[in-house]
Amino acid sequence: MSRFDTIKIQYLKQFSPCLMMASESVIKKIVWYGADRLGTQILPRVVATNKPFEYKIRMPEGIPIVQVDLKDDKSLVKVLTGADAVVVFTHFVPVGELDIIKIALINAAIEAKVKLFVPSEWAPDTAGGNGATLERIGPNTLPPSPAVAPKRAVHNYLMCRSAESKIDFVSLHVGNLLLNLNAFSPMDLNKRTDFLGDGRYGLISVSSLDTLAKGVDGLLTRYPKVKNSFYICDGEATLQRIVQRFEEASEPKELWGITSFSIAERKKIADENMRNGIFTVLTVPFTAGLTVWQKPDNERLGLKPPSDERAQKTVDELIQRFMARGYII
Repeated sequence: MSRFDTIKIQYLKQFSPCLMMASESVIKKIVWYGADRLGTQILPRVVATNKPFEYKIRMPEGIPIVQVDLKDDKSLVKVLTGADAVVVFTHFVPVGELDIIKIALINAAIEAKVKLFVPSEWAPDTAGGNGATLERIGPNTLPPSPAVAPKRAVHNYLMCRSAESKIDFVSLHVGNLLLNLNAFSPMDLNKRTDFLGDGRYGLISVSSLDTLAKGVDGLLTRYPKVKNSFYICDGEATLQRIVQRFEEASEPKELWGITSFSIAERKKIADENMRNGIFTVLTVPFTAGLTVWQKPDNERLGLKPPSDERAQKTVDELIQRFMARGYII
């Protein structure tokens, strides 16, 4: 029995939700796979895009939820049959077997004659297309890690199947969504301290959830004119600027205690841990120089171009979320 067959058996009784909705473009029927934290926040925004009413952060009414056994290929193909596109939101962790899940979905989508597959990307440049060589290999691609590897495997698989004219795909990279700062910039809001990489001055492309939703809507409504990889963002920010906004929002007004660490040194530690079978979250995909998009594709997807004002608004929304949750006194 092959390794792939063994892994498939592990999914014999594991089910995941697929959500279906309608669109007013070449893409008429969409299967939305994955209802994790990010997926459940983006779906209502996509449904409400260009609508005169405000969305609500809850599952939109009228969208059927179908339970799918990923081991049952026939059932999976049946669910995808008639769909024009599959959009995937899954957890960005190495233990989630993201590549196995998405490759199974891709194969079923091909058999079901689905036109477009949108893999779960939404942040780092796992495709290596941002400022990289034409071959998408070299110093400007992300270093290998257990988190990046599954996404890269899926992207390469889609490129192969697309080259065979079996299915089209669009991977959408949105920069940093600022959903979990502690993953790469440990903060203590009570003690007002932060531990920042490389002196906190490196630029990062940032995006709001609304920009991500509008980007998804843009690629779906503009297909087949848009294919392959796209990069969008609201603008650029630095960790220094983010901490400064936390300082300004805090009471009493006082400077935070900030220390710095070397991203390169942390990468060495992460590599050594990986050799010893220990997974460590890498800082590189989120705060190093690879996270500034060289030529954002905003306007190709119908979005406003990046600007300092829009980036500042995205950072301010982050602060407001923390304040609403009582994290800032």
